[in-house]
Amino acid sequence: MQHTTVDNINHDNIDWPKVKKFLADYGITHASDFAKLTSICYDPHDPSYLRHVKTFEFNHDIHLVWDAYKNISPAHVWSGSMIRFGLQYARYNNSITYPNTQTHDGLQAGQVLILNLCILNGMINICVGHEVMEVNETEKLIRICYLENAASQGSQFIRLSKTGTNGTLVTHETFYKSNSWFRDRILYPGLHTKALKEFHGNVGRYLEEGRAD
Repeated sequence: MQHTTVDNINHDNIDWPKVKKFLADYGITHASDFAKLTSICYDPHDPSYLRHVKTFEFNHDIHLVWDAYKNISPAHVWSGSMIRFGLQYARYNNSITYPNTQTHDGLQAGQVLILNLCILNGMINICVGHEVMEVNETEKLIRICYLENAASQGSQFIRLSKTGTNGTLVTHETFYKSNSWFRDRILYPGLHTKALKEFHGNVGRYLEEGRAD
């Protein structure tokens, strides 16, 4: 996947109408306009956040799994029947990455991901935004926060730990809240679980295909 430093957003390279609408609603016509968007991360002192945890196991060494999470392309990892990659903006070099190009930087802090969620077999589509806040090599930790304009706010923590002699446990912990009890208690847990299964399942297939070697 190739990124471009051309400042204009090219809508011809974006597949999803809801992503295009998101950009229009927030006046994002150039890469530099993404500077308007900030993220609202989980506040551990705020008791109103809810917690969601899922674990995933891989029969691969932790260093190989970590490299897979860092190096899989965003269009590949954010791909499934529910989650679809819209585009990515990188704060560190003001570049845009689209789904239809070839190279990418690897996972780094400062990447803003705009995704399309297909719900009810595509009858409903919504746009969501995440920002990668931390990629911690020593602790094998990825921290992602929701953009301020999202329906939910909070943080996702992806932690890798060794299991057995040559396995890896991935714990995906999310702290979230919104202004809707129904969304938080009824909708979010099931939809989030499905999205995580697609996301981590894509990493698993990437490992099985040997792309992380």
